[in-house]
Amino acid sequence: MSRNYYKSKPRLTRAGRLVRTTVLVVFLIGLGYAATLGPVHAARAKAKILDGSQPVEITKSLTITPAAYWLDEPLVEPLVELPIVPDLNSWAVYFGAQNGTVLRSPDRRLTIEVDDLGPGSASDAESILRERAQRILGKNAEVPAIRTETMASGSTLWHLDADVVLLAVVDHDGELVGLRAQTSGGESIESYRPAIGQLVETIA
Repeated sequence: MSRNYYKSKPRLTRAGRLVRTTVLVVFLIGLGYAATLGPVHAARAKAKILDGSQPVEITKSLTITPAAYWLDEPLVEPLVELPIVPDLNSWAVYFGAQNGTVLRSPDRRLTIEVDDLGPGSASDAESILRERAQRILGKNAEVPAIRTETMASGSTLWHLDADVVLLAVVDHDGELVGLRAQTSGGESIESYRPAIGQLVETIA
């Protein structure tokens, strides 16, 4: 009659379990940071002050050229917006593959997010504006009227306005570019309209 003998695995000591738990906690904290605040901090680290002659890339074929002293940094796109903890953000900024840029006025009170929306039509532009407005104002809120203008460059501009935020879509040769301009501290956006208009005209 044969007997099978099994060697029992050595049990972790108390110190070993503590080390394992500590490593796991540090790993999870690092992963959480990389998915939430990390992209924001990475974008700020890549920010640069412009001199007025530097075109900023929106897409491979489109750029925008802010005036001197505007601040440019990569756009961080939220993947999941959470009410209490920081949003889960895209990692694209780590690899320079972000879908747009964030521009801040020389006084840093106006922020304009510029993003690539791809090819689209007038109905696409209006649908995007309504969707973005509802995301800000709430699903049941009344969306302001959408206005359409032809820019000096010949591009078409659709926009809707609230007191502290302006949403717009520009059609440049069939390519749609989205803009969201917003002031800090609840300040009215009215005084910034000329600067916004000049900036939008530089899309090329």
